[in-house]
Amino acid sequence: MGENFNDPLHVTKRDYVRTSNWSVDAKYSKDNHAWLEAEIPNIAAGGLLMLADEGLQKDDEIWVDLIIDPILGPSIPVHIKAKAVVKAERAPQEHKHSYAVVFTDISQEDKIRLDELVRMTIAKSPDSAFEMSE
Repeated sequence: MGENFNDPLHVTKRDYVRTSNWSVDAKYSKDNHAWLEAEIPNIAAGGLLMLADEGLQKDDEIWVDLIIDPILGPSIPVHIKAKAVVKAERAPQEHKHSYAVVFTDISQEDKIRLDELVRMTIAKSPDSAFEMSE
């Protein structure tokens, strides 16, 4: 991994650990005004997998608004709002478009909170983890 361990916020390349053991209320927008519902099968500090009814294109910039309630984590949901970009369209799931989305403008605090929540969830439920290189 390309982490600088002297500065944990400075990451050049990283293998993000993802988890799917969460309840996420998710919306996305192309213009940061008109919001559409989405499903989030998995999430990491660097991005997420998003299922949506509407078709998006690779490199589309979107905003995501997430309320994350870790099933095995703290009882207080975490609210994250970030700018992101669609990196790839995946095979459809559950009759919805499926997209790999990478955060492009997320606060360092939110990125750290997401990473800590993912790692805590995985510690409590190791079967929920998988890794993806970004």
